[in-house]
Amino acid sequence: MTTQPRIRRDVPIPYYDQLIQVLQEAIGAGTWAPNVPLPSEHELCAMYGVSRTVVRQALGELVAHGLLYRVKGKGTFVVPRKIEEHFIQRTHGFHQDMTSQGYTVSSRVLEQTVVLPSPYVRQALQLDEHQHTIKIDRLRSVDGAVLLFVQTYIPEYLCPTLAQADLAGGSLYVALQEQCGLGVNTATRTVEAVAARSPMTTLLGVGKGEPLLKIESVGYLDDGRPVE
Repeated sequence: MTTQPRIRRDVPIPYYDQLIQVLQEAIGAGTWAPNVPLPSEHELCAMYGVSRTVVRQALGELVAHGLLYRVKGKGTFVVPRKIEEHFIQRTHGFHQDMTSQGYTVSSRVLEQTVVLPSPYVRQALQLDEHQHTIKIDRLRSVDGAVLLFVQTYIPEYLCPTLAQADLAGGSLYVALQEQCGLGVNTATRTVEAVAARSPMTTLLGVGKGEPLLKIESVGYLDDGRPVE
């Protein structure tokens, strides 16, 4: 029988830091399967010989770092391992990043219309109040599984033909390049963890409160103008 690791009292390392390390190793070893509840706080206290305060602090840190998630009334769960999405750090798009890893990418276009943007989008794209954008809402799937919802705004004056482009099977960045000679040179991106709520629960097929990554990006042309 495998001996359950316990917290050491003879080292100057806080108990909750030790427990974080122990739990990280257990998660990495597959001790608890993704989307299956961990033992209760009371059980973890008994397993590792620590107080409930220590357990709660350690679990809170692991939730904050995206290894665990909580569901009210149900417990704490291991987050499933994610597909690597290098496009968060690079200027090429999701389609290129996934296909370069051998995945099949498809899109379902939910909306593709010319609209006046909100003040927030208008400011991000450096437009005046009378300039329109092409708004594109898509569900992106990898190997048949829906992975993300994307809402994109492109200044209409930069690529007006994009409003009629077929984006169901290809890359938006490729369409921008081929139709209008526009290439995204740099981008700023922010990433934050959010709890799923309507309409994302329906669009992505997840439960209310489940953890999602929200990525906000502004792409720029060589001359510094925002394009996406």
